[in-house]
Amino acid sequence: MIKLMIVEDNEVVRQGLSHLLAAEAGIAIVADAQSGAIALEKLASGIGVDVMLIDWNMPGLSGVELTRRVKLLMPHIKVIILTMHSKDEYRMQAINAGASAYVLKDLAIEDLAKIIREVYAKCS
Repeated sequence: MIKLMIVEDNEVVRQGLSHLLAAEAGIAIVADAQSGAIALEKLASGIGVDVMLIDWNMPGLSGVELTRRVKLLMPHIKVIILTMHSKDEYRMQAINAGASAYVLKDLAIEDLAKIIREVYAKCS
């Protein structure tokens, strides 16, 4: 079972992703957070996470900065950046920060679940 944390500042999007991804086989939503700071607090509390799905644009810590911190503190956690930005420069920033994947928000939920599984399988 893939233990997933969703980090998204928009509550409707965060809850929608949680609901839809929880219905996917092999994925368990173990935590969510509305900011990078809260995500780091939850990780520090000892919650077990395999993959984090992180929004690019968030107040406070950006998705890229959160990715850098997660990879520094817990390099075993795989990060997928979820965004509406399709520019290559953003994708490269995410990958350089340590993200395993960079996906657009208009992706079908089945395709997102497939990417989560692939990132987990390739990197575990």
